[in-house]
Parts: sequence; C-alpha cells; structure tokens
Amino acid sequence: MNPRIKKILSVSPFTVKALWSDDHVRQIDFGSLLSEYFEKEESLFYKILQPDTFINAKTDGKTIYWDNITKMKDYSGAMIDAPLDFDPDVLFDQAEFIS
Repeated sequence: MNPRIKKILSVSPFTVKALWSDDHVRQIDFGSLLSEYFEKEESLFYKILQPDTFINAKTDGKTIYWDNITKMKDYSGAMIDAPLDFDPDVLFDQAEFIS
C-alpha cells in the first residue's frame, strides 16, 4: 500500500503540499491533474478548480477532500451534501517529491 496523506502543509491554487505517512513531503498539482475540467462547468471537478473553493482542501488522514461539493442519498433516500475526495493512490502517483 502506498503512503497516505497525514497532514496538509499548504494550499494554493491549484497545488496542495502535504506530509505523507512515510514522513516525506510531496506536492500535488491539481491544475495539471484536472486541466481538462477548467472549462467544464457541469463537472464536479470544475467546482474545486475555483480558487475560493480550492483553498478549502482538507484531509482525513488518508486523502484530500472538499466538503459539500456533491450530493448523495442518505439511508432514508434524502439527498444530502457530500464531499468530493480522491483515491490516495492516484494522488501518490501524481505527487511530486519535495523532501
């Protein structure tokens, strides 16, 4: 299993620098990773590519996510706000080693 994201160190449009569970710092360039979505307003990825939204990136100790980007059905069938997250293995593969 690849390392997971322990802590976000900094966020700036459109990069996240993070400390990973192997105690190395890596940076993920979401601008490059999601470049095809900058003009696709109907995409969920377009929502996080807005600077005011992007800076609200969070971690749960495993991956990076943004609150209230999408909707999902709860157990009663009601639609509720839900986060948008990324597979941590994909982020690891895309991350640039810093230190």
